[in-house]
Amino acid sequence: MDPAELVTDSNACFHINLVRPSSASKKPQRILGEPFHPAFTYSIFGEAEAVVGYKDPQIHLDFRANDLQPSIQIKHKGKEDLSSILPDQQHDLDTIFNEHLPPSAFGPTEEAPDADPVPDPTSPSWKPPGSLLHSFTLHGKQYEIWRTSLSDPAAKALWLNMQILVMLFIEGASALELEEAWSLQRWSLYLLYEVTPLKATAVSPYTIAGFSTSYRYWVFPTFEVMRAIKSLPSPPASSNGDATTFSPPRLTQDPDTYLITNTIDPLEEPSRERISQFLVLPPYQGQSLGAKLYETIFGYLVKKKNIYEIAVEDPNEGFDAMRDYCDIVYLRSLPAFQALALASTLPPSDLRKDAPVPRDKILGNGQDLTALRHETKIVPRQFNRMVELHLLSTIPPNNRNTARITRKDKSSNENDRKYYFWRLALKDRIYRKNADELEQLEDAAEKVDRIEEVVNSQQDEYKDLLQGIDKRAKWDTAKKVQKGERSKAKRKRVIVDDDEDDDSEDKDGESVASSKKVKI
Repeated sequence: MDPAELVTDSNACFHINLVRPSSASKKPQRILGEPFHPAFTYSIFGEAEAVVGYKDPQIHLDFRANDLQPSIQIKHKGKEDLSSILPDQQHDLDTIFNEHLPPSAFGPTEEAPDADPVPDPTSPSWKPPGSLLHSFTLHGKQYEIWRTSLSDPAAKALWLNMQILVMLFIEGASALELEEAWSLQRWSLYLLYEVTPLKATAVSPYTIAGFSTSYRYWVFPTFEVMRAIKSLPSPPASSNGDATTFSPPRLTQDPDTYLITNTIDPLEEPSRERISQFLVLPPYQGQSLGAKLYETIFGYLVKKKNIYEIAVEDPNEGFDAMRDYCDIVYLRSLPAFQALALASTLPPSDLRKDAPVPRDKILGNGQDLTALRHETKIVPRQFNRMVELHLLSTIPPNNRNTARITRKDKSSNENDRKYYFWRLALKDRIYRKNADELEQLEDAAEKVDRIEEVVNSQQDEYKDLLQGIDKRAKWDTAKKVQKGERSKAKRKRVIVDDDEDDDSEDKDGESVASSKKVKI
């Protein structure tokens, strides 16, 4: 047998589909007409991402649409030992998935006597674990987003079923550590489902479309943190105007053991929430569902009083673009953010060469940017980018040209001065972030050129983002108008969305999270 026939792209021969739940007597039917393929299989087959030693291998991995119960079938037309030619690259297809899938994926298994009971996935009354956060209609389809804690046995079982999807579609992902109960409580799972009306009443209508996780970290309750989450106690007012002594609540102890008897919920203490694994399945991509999922997660977390910041773990370019749009739409809905304006003049003392760049005066122009960031709970790097992006949009495009700012703050045109100050604030942020690298450059002119290069690159990125945001906003507006006209013409019942109920970003320092950034 030709050795070339025994090396196959592991992504291409790997087929993933969804099936409807059914009774044991019926064979599950696949939902998708065309299966989809993994983006990455190196975590299973190694960096070469190749199935070695098998002729025409076919890997079919099906997931039950509602609870993600996996089922795997592996076929091939022959097997040869190529370990002498390709050492460490040949894997046994019969066992390679054992550590990535639960035992039930390979055939029926007996449930352990002490296993936690989970809802019957074949029941038409099956619902996702946890609570419903949001329901909405998009492109004529109904969707729901649910949130649950991984401490829920049903949620943990569902996650163990689906965790291989994280490895197959999120680059650099790793399996969650779920051994400790205290860790499980800190993990949240968000599930995006399409709710499909089905003629067969004995089948659950839920079909997974995407998911995300988030993890809650305790943060040291500094005055800044406690002030941001509005947990600093205020002394009671005095009738005569004098300050009175405030006595904070005291912890109580058991007189015999001296143990603290107060009950403290660590999940309600000052925390930073980090959005981690985030995925919309390929058949559902390109439909704005990722934005809906992110907005729902962010909207839920921003209302939590004890959450200090909402971070994202190692976002890729696609997530960054979606997040930028969602964040700028959210921020522009806040009156304090809408009131931000670029300064067109600054006192001479602030423009001296030995004076620090007055970034807050330039961008805030009277607004407290730190207080605004704490209100939005967006991490510093992302918030700074959104402020810069928004304020750049307030400068007419014709004035966003370095040839117009040769006179710097002395320019006669107000918008030219604003543009000069905007670039000055951006340079200050870039310099601070890359100060260590820049200090290693002995040539001052080279240092200036490098900063200018990065600033120009960042401005170009902002320009592309603004164009994308404008297109998205026009598309959303047109869609709403079209939907309104259609509803009015047909006089159908209106469904109202119910929204009531490399370095990590969660470090205090800023980090470059998008590979589109120019590093210096």
